[in-house]
Amino acid sequence: MHDIYSSRSERGSAIIARQDPVVYGDGQHADALEREQLNSYEQDGFLVMEDIFSESETATLLDEVIRLSTDRDIAGMKEAVAEPGSEAVRSVFRVHELSERIDALARDPRLLDVARQILGSEVYIHQSRVNLKPGFKGKEFYWHSDFETWHVEDGMPSMRALSCSIMLTDNNVCNGPLMLVPGSHTQFISCEGETPDEHYKKSLKKQEFAVSQAGAGDAVIIAGKGHETYQEIKGVRTHFDDREIIKEFFDQI
Repeated sequence: MHDIYSSRSERGSAIIARQDPVVYGDGQHADALEREQLNSYEQDGFLVMEDIFSESETATLLDEVIRLSTDRDIAGMKEAVAEPGSEAVRSVFRVHELSERIDALARDPRLLDVARQILGSEVYIHQSRVNLKPGFKGKEFYWHSDFETWHVEDGMPSMRALSCSIMLTDNNVCNGPLMLVPGSHTQFISCEGETPDEHYKKSLKKQEFAVSQAGAGDAVIIAGKGHETYQEIKGVRTHFDDREIIKEFFDQI
């Protein structure tokens, strides 16, 4: 059987054109989105739906996320991932089974029917999680492709999937924002090399595989923010130095 999305193999890295539809069944399976919204999603690979939840609903969900992140029983489970060098919870997985409120959220027609319409079928949850990333303090989530991981590690056969992220706090430049690349869904990035067994246990805390694989004579090019040793937001300077981050890693190995 030929894998059109082969990755982490002897074939090396490559950019492969997407072979699957973006919107399935012409978006006829449900009617949550207008045609203009479907077209925008198909072109950009994402869609921002504003004011889906009321302030009270959002506050209730945020309270539930805080409860999950501070529950000592949950913190001791394998579903909870801590910040590197800290006991603070970074992410909690399988939250639709750990929380009745989030289970109800996953079944909410305002979200469910969007997924059904885009994917052209009934749907199921492949993965659920909450991410807690305080601005300037929480460790970064590097650029990545969810499908590449789900395909290689979980066996997801095709791109008939989507991610739905619900913002519970304002998403801005000083609050650990989520950033997306318009049009990147049209390509599959095949990665080079093999991933160590159970690497996810470390990568969920801090992505550092590229640097750790560098050998004598290699060069690792890092896209930094500039020569400054700070981030400046609305006149307020917060210390942040790319060089210190890399030095911190090398001090650990």
